[in-house]
Amino acid sequence: MKQDRKIKMKGCLFAFMTGTLWGISSPVAQFLFERKNIVPEWLVPYRMLLAGALLLIYAGIRGQDIFGVWKDKKDRIRLLIFGATGMLGMQYVFFCAVKEMNAGTATIFQYLNPAILIIFFAVVHKILPSKKEMISVLAAVVGIFLVATHGDFSTLAVSGKGVFLGLLLAVVACIYGVLPAPLLRKYSAETVSAWGMIIGGTVLMLAVQPWRIKTEVDTQVAVAFAVIIVVGTLLPFCFYMAAVKYAGPVYAGLFSCMEPVGATIVAAVYLGTKFVKVDILGFILVLSTLFILAIPEKEK
Repeated sequence: MKQDRKIKMKGCLFAFMTGTLWGISSPVAQFLFERKNIVPEWLVPYRMLLAGALLLIYAGIRGQDIFGVWKDKKDRIRLLIFGATGMLGMQYVFFCAVKEMNAGTATIFQYLNPAILIIFFAVVHKILPSKKEMISVLAAVVGIFLVATHGDFSTLAVSGKGVFLGLLLAVVACIYGVLPAPLLRKYSAETVSAWGMIIGGTVLMLAVQPWRIKTEVDTQVAVAFAVIIVVGTLLPFCFYMAAVKYAGPVYAGLFSCMEPVGATIVAAVYLGTKFVKVDILGFILVLSTLFILAIPEKEK
C-alpha cells in the first residue's frame, strides 16, 4: 500500500513539474512580444516545426512506429485535419492571446474549455447538465468575468480583442482535445502531437511566410526561443507521460493545471505584469472547475 502511494506521489510530482514548465513558455513568449518586437506569425510556425520534429525523433528513439498513423486512410485524414485546425488553432490563437493580454490571463482562458464542452453537449443532446457540471460552468463564467473586469462591472480590464481571442482560444482548445481522441486510442500521444505540430507548422509557414517578417534575432531571442522549445514543450511532455504512467490521467490532469499558476507567477515577477486580488480569485474559480468535475458521481 505504501509502495502504491509512493508511486502515485511520484506521478503527482511529475504532473506538478509538467504544469510549472508549461507555464514558463507563455511568459517567455510575452517577453519576446513586449521587449523584442517578435510577432506570433514569426514565432509560432518555427516553434511548431522544430518542436514537432524533435518530439518525433524522441518518439522514434523510444521505439514507436512513428509512420504507422499514415498507413490508414481514415487516420491519415483525421491527422491532417487535427494538425491544420486543432493543433494550429490552439498554438496560434494562444500566442496571439498572450500578445494581446498577458501570459497568465491567456492561459486561464483556455481552461474554459470544459465549461464550453458541457454547454455544447447539453445543447446537442438536449439534456440538462448534472449538478456538478452546472456548478463548474457557473464558476468558470464568474471567474472569467472577474478576470476580464477586475471586479468592476462598468469596464473591461482586458481589451475587447483580448476577450475575443481568449474565448476563441477556449473553443479551439475543445477542438484540440476532441479531434485526436480516436487517434490516441491507436497511436502514442508523442506521435500524434509531433505530426500535428509538423502539419500545423507547415500550413502556417506557407500562410504567413515568416522568413519575410523582419526580425532581429539576438542572443536573448535565441535563448528565449530555445527555452520555449525545450523547457516549455519537450520536457513537460516527457514529464506528463511519466505522470500518466505513475499517477493516472485524472491526477496528471489535475496537477498539470499548475500551468496558469506558473505563468502568472513568472509574468508578475520577471515581466512586471500586474494582477489584482480579484484576478487571483477569478483564476481560482476557473481552475476549480477541473476539481469539481473530477469529483466522482454518487452511485444511485
